[in-house]
Amino acid sequence: MATDCSQRPFSRRDSLAALLLAFSTPLAARADGYPAKPVRLVIPYPPGGGTDITGRAMAQRLAETLGQTVVIENKPGATGMIGAASVAKSSADGYTVLFGAASEMAINASLFKNMTYDPRTDFEPVMLVATFPLVFVAQASSSRSLAALIEAAKAKPDSVSYGSIGSGSPQHLAAELLSSMAQAKLVHIPYKGSGPLVQDAVGGHIDMAVSSVPAAVPLVRSGKLRALAVTSSQRSDALPDVPTMAELGFSGYEFNTWVGVAVPKGTPRDIVDRLRSGLLAALAAPDVQSALRDQGAMPVGSTPEQFRQFVQDEVAKSDRIVSQAGINPE
Repeated sequence: MATDCSQRPFSRRDSLAALLLAFSTPLAARADGYPAKPVRLVIPYPPGGGTDITGRAMAQRLAETLGQTVVIENKPGATGMIGAASVAKSSADGYTVLFGAASEMAINASLFKNMTYDPRTDFEPVMLVATFPLVFVAQASSSRSLAALIEAAKAKPDSVSYGSIGSGSPQHLAAELLSSMAQAKLVHIPYKGSGPLVQDAVGGHIDMAVSSVPAAVPLVRSGKLRALAVTSSQRSDALPDVPTMAELGFSGYEFNTWVGVAVPKGTPRDIVDRLRSGLLAALAAPDVQSALRDQGAMPVGSTPEQFRQFVQDEVAKSDRIVSQAGINPE
């Protein structure tokens, strides 16, 4: 759940206020001439994915506000941990920056006991950029609602299947949170990527799938899939007619993926503030807003303190879900 230091959830009003602040407050003064050379933005995923698309859009605008080149470095592997670890071990000078996501910055800490970094302590948080809802979908011809599928699973455990993009993925945890709250045993079927996942949902080979919004929206709009619910606390602008879990009776349910920016531990606060000012201005740019809308995202623009608390809360939330579901990485 997205929370600030007072434990209050981020809202669309908070997000708008943060973006307005980018224009009403001057950019932080350059810290000792920072940046005096190109800034390296590490994206711990391959080119073309949602994190990469958002990161590249942000980087272009960030370069303009910093007055310095921002070099993208895709460093994929180990569900984001290779890229994140490389940033954690870099010099704390603001020239190596992580554009990270939920897995390597929170979920993996609940799954892997021998990580080479701790997302809670080895970074200086800069800003939570945006949150991304997931969506539960089913074959278009299926007449069963999400409530009906849950009731079927409660009446006959292991009779209802769902797919995700892999064990320990955000999609997997989102479904297991639902399973726990509903006290219904669902059968998890992991896939290697969104493509085969949604195609099997279209074919009715699984009862439902937990998908990213971009992968599901074209199939929902073409009538090949039926959207059952979004995982955010508010409806998604990309799927405005699809209810939230809370609207379907699962009060308190919320599970989003997200992207945020962090730098190595020990990076001076004035550099962190300079980066955040540039990121806020980038986040307000029309092309960045468009890139986020295409993914059904909600821009945030948190403070470093809010982002630090958010990561701690997300790790704790992942710990609970992983423990209750007995999830082990593949």
